[in-house]
Amino acid sequence: KVVLMIKNEALSHYIDPAFVYRFNHGPNIITSREQALRDGLNCEALAHLALRDLTNVALPSNLRCYEMYHDTEYFRNIETSEILQEGDLFWFGQNRNMRPVDFQPQFNNGELTNWDEYPVKHMALFTGEHAHDGSPLLLHATYVTGTNSVWSLPEFEKYPQSKKLYGVTRLK
Repeated sequence: KVVLMIKNEALSHYIDPAFVYRFNHGPNIITSREQALRDGLNCEALAHLALRDLTNVALPSNLRCYEMYHDTEYFRNIETSEILQEGDLFWFGQNRNMRPVDFQPQFNNGELTNWDEYPVKHMALFTGEHAHDGSPLLLHATYVTGTNSVWSLPEFEKYPQSKKLYGVTRLK
């Protein structure tokens, strides 16, 4: 696997094999880059940290994948005709017949308990750069490489958890 480098300094320091992918280490556990380097992180925590570095906006730690995808206080949906900006979030998931809006969430003590039924499974952050073929380059934490990686958009289609692009959102 080729490690792609990016020019944006706020994001490039997240491309380091010292970061270890940890499925359960989201923004409710990981609150700093130093802690992420020590304990590992998932795609949610990476998005929180990277957006904070890019925009100085600290998102609430309870905004996890499901909550962030549906959030309208901090995020807005991006139309396909809009020009992408650094930090735009790409939302991926399994290619299911269920639409995210049809999902019926179940919570226990503030935690989504039926997340495995939710079609959106992964998020990646637009780096502000494009691959040679013009596709967006996206930073994400992934089990595939075991660390943070930069992939072009078509790369995500190769894996079941990110086969379908469900949308793009932007911090307001």
